[in-house]
Amino acid sequence: MPGDGAIQRIATMLAARRAELATESLDAIRAAIPTYREIDDPVILADVTEHVAENHDALRASLVRGRPVTEQDLAFIRPHAALRARRGVPLADFLHAFRIGHRVIWDAIQGFADLDDEARDAALEAARLVMEFIDHASTHAAQAYLDAQQLLLAEGDRVRRDLLEDLLAGRPPIPGPRLSAARAAGLDSGGRCLLIAGVPVSPADDELGLRSAASALARAAGGALRPLTVVRQDEIVIVRALGAEDPRRLTEPVERAQRELAEIGVRLAIGISTAFDTPADLPDAYREASAALESLPPGGGVMSLPDLSAFDYLTLRGDETVSRLLPPAVRRFVEDDTAAGGALTGTLLAYAAANLNAKVTAKRLYIHVNTAHHRLARIEEKTGCDLRDLADVQELLIAIRLARHPIRTKPSAV
Repeated sequence: MPGDGAIQRIATMLAARRAELATESLDAIRAAIPTYREIDDPVILADVTEHVAENHDALRASLVRGRPVTEQDLAFIRPHAALRARRGVPLADFLHAFRIGHRVIWDAIQGFADLDDEARDAALEAARLVMEFIDHASTHAAQAYLDAQQLLLAEGDRVRRDLLEDLLAGRPPIPGPRLSAARAAGLDSGGRCLLIAGVPVSPADDELGLRSAASALARAAGGALRPLTVVRQDEIVIVRALGAEDPRRLTEPVERAQRELAEIGVRLAIGISTAFDTPADLPDAYREASAALESLPPGGGVMSLPDLSAFDYLTLRGDETVSRLLPPAVRRFVEDDTAAGGALTGTLLAYAAANLNAKVTAKRLYIHVNTAHHRLARIEEKTGCDLRDLADVQELLIAIRLARHPIRTKPSAV
């Protein structure tokens, strides 16, 4: 077994080469890891170098004492890990850099072992403490990074939540973190935007599940910039900057995301507002999106207001009074035909879309024009309506729309 003097020789060598080994480690880290290679901030690079040097100091102290490092010995790691997390260095890259620094110091010890027999024996004895140090330090570094990342996420959530509350109250974002978050989402320039609101149709199992759903919807609705995305208790709110984009193009990806989430047990009711000219209009956008999601059936789904006509929207928001104002014969006709498959109501909708032209209706439905006339005559017979009278046609269309989107007395969300 080597004596304390041999171990002390290793410690002395490491102390003498402290700056050299730290610089060598930084060069090796930047050569191997693109994330670090792209860093040009001298403050960050100096911090990486100092972090490596402090690692060497802790290992050297462990060798001199002849015992493994403690949590207190590794406390120096925490501020470096926090800085890396704030800089956006991925955890995998942070730990990779950590391993490179350890490899450089171990290579230095191996080189020292070639000096003489005593040095070789000292290096072998030091190997156990070096391996224990690498194990403890890597574990501590990973935990310190994760703690810092969680704090950053919590701070980011708070900033985004505060920004959203400002926007929904009609207040412009104040300078500082909130304004920075608004800029990141493209909401600081006064351009067009819309709002998406989603709620689970049954109680969410946990907050993490709802956050994952929010991320999926944000990806589906995302454009060049990631939209402002906030989970408010049991509600997801996404504010999407539009620029010159057609808001209708968001419907299909959001519907697809909603279906995929439903397949894994996360059923959402999602409402999409119309496009507003500036973020100052977001209070109205929120009211629109909330009204849209409340019109959905109990199983959830997506209601995108940009895809509706003004007539569709008015019937969507009908109340019990509208239903009572419809003639009983009209209500019965719609109910009976819907239960029978909807052939006549479907023909009527096609007739209205064809500007009350029976020939165009027949062509679009791939039926003979006489069949179209026959169906229209049956509708008049059953309802007492005149299908050449626009007011009667409108009344029938309202009844059909209400049947397809039953009046909701309360939201489906919990």
